[in-house]
Parts: sequence; structure tokens; C-alpha cells
Amino acid sequence: MFSEPTPLVDAVADPERRKAETAIRQPEDTIVYVEGGLDRAFFRKHTSAPNLTFTNIGKNKGKHEILSTVSTTQDSYGIVDMDHDFDSSEITSSRLVDTSKQCCLYGFVTQGEGNEEMIELAIATVHSVCRDLKDDPRINLNRSQMVDRLTYGGDRFGNFVSERTKARLYRGHLGSTRETRAPAEGECNWSDVESSNGNPVRDLITDSMRQGYELFKQEHSKQISDAGINEHDICDAIILLFKDQYAGYQVREVLVRSQVEFHVGRLMIRKGNYDMTNYFLSKLGLIAD
Repeated sequence: MFSEPTPLVDAVADPERRKAETAIRQPEDTIVYVEGGLDRAFFRKHTSAPNLTFTNIGKNKGKHEILSTVSTTQDSYGIVDMDHDFDSSEITSSRLVDTSKQCCLYGFVTQGEGNEEMIELAIATVHSVCRDLKDDPRINLNRSQMVDRLTYGGDRFGNFVSERTKARLYRGHLGSTRETRAPAEGECNWSDVESSNGNPVRDLITDSMRQGYELFKQEHSKQISDAGINEHDICDAIILLFKDQYAGYQVREVLVRSQVEFHVGRLMIRKGNYDMTNYFLSKLGLIAD
């Protein structure tokens, strides 16, 4: 079995290669590491600064690998999510910057937006995914029903997504000591979104974690409010809607999930602009304020 070839831009940006290259000569380009493909696409689209190469740190790698790489590679820079690091204590180098008060890049891009804008994004995603999967006539039979559920259940949808982001922040706050829920406890379903008795975090917060979770939300209410929403939680909620409404979901689960994530990311990139990218680059000293 042959492994997939490494894209040239990622090979050039490989941390070990950069260390060796630095020992020989000063590289001509400046590498800025980001956490994932969506972040990379965002910064590539919304920058005009010359000699910058944006690349994600590598498969199954993220914030901590960027922090480590930048600290040991003198010519590299990094842009990472704040996550649960409300005071940015992990940002210990001038060549690093995080998403400020927002938990992730999506939160940074959409700060100030509310449930209405989130529902518009979710509806647009449903339409796009249905168009992509039009070879199965069953999906369009349920498109209007899915849109109606989003339109008339916007507050509940927003509450579901918001609560899951809070739980994600709390689990990050717990670090390596966090508890995990046994698979028998079950995953969320669409009734957890629509029902007033639903539990948005049934798969994230165990009974033994509940008291600490509620205390975390009280103690950090301002920071959590500023943190915004993680796009992964929007994707999770939209996927639950397809799972509930689309009869072909079980067979095409991987395709539906990838299409939802693609379209949510694409719509997020459209919300961006050069000023947003320049904010990070100026913090890193790569462009003038």
C-alpha cells in the first residue's frame, strides 16, 4: 500500500525540514502554522501579504504541536485557537497569537452575530448539501421539512449549539484529567435539539462532571459569552437533522458529514475579510499596523 504523497507546500513547511534549512540558510518565505485546513483556506484567501506560507501543522496535530514547533523553529509563526485559555497564558512567544477572546477562528469571524445568522448559515448548508446529493431523490423530499425545523426552532437550535461549545470549553479546561462517557450512554439525537427536555451534552458531560461544569459556567460566564460558537458544534447539530430526516443517511453518513463540514467552512470563509487576517498578522509583527 502506498501512502498519499505530501503536498509540496506542506513538505516545505515541515518543522524538521525548517530546522535543518535554518542551519544552512535563512528561508526566503515565512511559515505561519494554523490548526486545520479550514483555517489555512481562510488565511490564504484573505491575505495579500507577500512571502507568507500558511500551512496546517499536520494530520491529527493542532494547537500544542504549533506551540512546540514555533518555540523551537526561529523563523516560523503560529495562529491558534484560544479554546479554554481565556487569559492566553499558553501564548508565550511574540511569534504566536491566538483568537483573542473568541474560542476559535469561527467565533472570531462571527463575533456579534446571534441565532438569526446561525440559522441562516444552517439553512444555506442544508440547501447546498441537498443539491450536492441530488442523485438520491429522497433527500429533496425532506428538504423543506428540514428548513422548516430550522426556521421555527431557531432558539432551540442556537441553545443546543451554544451549550455544546460550553461543554467543549469545559472539557478542554479539565485537560488530561477529564472524564469520558461510556459509549452506552448514547449520542445526542435531533430530539435533544428540539425538545425542551433535551440534553445537548449527554455525550460530553457525565453525571460526575455536572457540578463542576455548572460551576465553570458561573465562574467564567463573561469569558464564555465572549468566546462565541465553535463551528464543529454547528456541524454536529446540522448532521443530527439529516440523520433524523434523511432516509438515506445511514448509507451516506460519511458523505453527508463531509459535505456539511465543507459548506459550513465555505460560508465561514465568505464572512471573512482582509482586515480580520491583518489583525493576526499585525499581532505577529508580519505587517505594519
